[in-house]
Amino acid sequence: MMKKRPYDPWRNPPPGMIAVGEVLTTQGNKGEVKVASLTDTFERWLELKRVMVYTDRGQEELFLEKVRAFKGFVIVKFQGVDDISAGEALQGAFLWLPEAERPPLPPDRFYVDQVLGLKVETMSGRPLGTVEQVLFTGGNDVYLLRGGADGEILLPALKSVVRFIDLEAGIMRVELPPGLVDEEEERC
Repeated sequence: MMKKRPYDPWRNPPPGMIAVGEVLTTQGNKGEVKVASLTDTFERWLELKRVMVYTDRGQEELFLEKVRAFKGFVIVKFQGVDDISAGEALQGAFLWLPEAERPPLPPDRFYVDQVLGLKVETMSGRPLGTVEQVLFTGGNDVYLLRGGADGEILLPALKSVVRFIDLEAGIMRVELPPGLVDEEEERC
């Protein structure tokens, strides 16, 4: 089992790399692994030929042999990972791709790494904190905000809530759902 992860997509990604998944556990006894996908669609996995993994031995390239969807997860068989022991060695590892290989997104869509670190404020300019992490809930994503006067906030990543993102300025403006934070808005 992978004990130490040298890189983390939320705190210290390797330069020029983006995380596309995290190996959770093995699936069966023939080397398949269950992956929590960090990509938008399962179809993206069908396009991948290889990913990178970082271990105590450094960066390694893994070539995808077979991919299938299973109960909201991605089951991946890598070339050369042929038994349960080899699959267990990948447990806990993040799977990475060079950023240059990332396909462009439609307008008003953003990759997770683009959202991380954005300063979040209400439409009236009240600061709420910084996006520290994106939680994948199965329904809609949730942005974990920290560093604001209201403490930790779990902000739903919905178009009705997230009204404007300016990547160059590093700002996200939001329309807060009722009751999400203390209603005593702007105190002087």
